[in-house]
Amino acid sequence: MILDIEDVEAVLENLLRKGGQPVLFHGVTIPFDCAVAADGLLPLFLLAGEALWREVKGEGFGLTTEPDEGAFLGYRLAVIDPGSFTMVLLATMEAISQACGPNGIVVEKLEEVWAASNERIHADRRMTGQSQ
Repeated sequence: MILDIEDVEAVLENLLRKGGQPVLFHGVTIPFDCAVAADGLLPLFLLAGEALWREVKGEGFGLTTEPDEGAFLGYRLAVIDPGSFTMVLLATMEAISQACGPNGIVVEKLEEVWAASNERIHADRRMTGQSQ
C-alpha cells in the first residue's frame, strides 16, 4: 500500500513546528504548511531523505512527481511508494537536519545533501567495483 501523502505532510509539519526552526528559501521564510505540502517543498525534503536512505540501505523509497503549474516549484509529489512511514520520516528529518544553518532550515542546502549522498554512493561503488 502506498503511503498517505497527507499523513506525511501532517506529521512533518508538526515536527517542524515543534523544532521551531524557520524554513528558508532564498532567505525568505516559508510557512510550514507550504513547506510540507505535496505542491510545496515536500518533494525536495523527501528527495534528499531518499538519497540518504539509499546510501545506507542500498535502495530508495520511491517517489513520483508530476508537473503542476500551480505548485510552488512547478511540480508536486504524486506518490510515495509502499514502505515504512517511519523510514520515510526518519530519513527526511536527517536530511532536514543536515540542511540546517544558523538561522533555520536552508532549502537550498537540500541539494547539497542529495548530491553529497549520491557522490558517496558512487564512490563506494567505484571502490567495490560495482556497476552504477
